Amino acid sequence: MAAALDRRATEGRASVLVALHSFTPVFKGIARPWHVAVLFNRDPRLAHALAELLRAEGAFFVGENEPYAVSDLTDYTVPVHGERRGLPHVEIEIRQDLITEPAGQAEWADRLARLLPAAYSEFLRR
Repeated sequence: MAAALDRRATEGRASVLVALHSFTPVFKGIARPWHVAVLFNRDPRLAHALAELLRAEGAFFVGENEPYAVSDLTDYTVPVHGERRGLPHVEIEIRQDLITEPAGQAEWADRLARLLPAAYSEFLRR
C-alpha cells in the first residue's frame, strides 16, 4: 500500500484512503443495531460526510466510531497510510449479515460507489 501511495504522490495523483471491513451482527450475545459504521481517528470530515449521506438513504442505522473506533494503538491503515500522509480517509464497517449473499454485496458496492464520491465532494467543501 505504501508503494502504491508513494507512486501516486510522485505522479501528482490525488488519493483518498478507504478501508473496508465488516462486523458481526451479534457480539458476546448482544445484538448490534448498526447496519454500517464509519470510523475515524483525528479527522472526522470524510467520515461525517459519508455518515450523513448514508443516513439520508433513510434505511440505515449508522454508527460513527461504533461498534469500533480507530486509534493509534488499535489500528494501522488509517493512522499510518491516511493520517501520516495527510490523506482524506474513512474506515467503513458493514454488518456481515447484510453482505453474506452476492445480492447484498452488489447492493453495498453500488451504494458506496455512488456515495463515496459525493462524500469526497462534501469533504472538499468543509
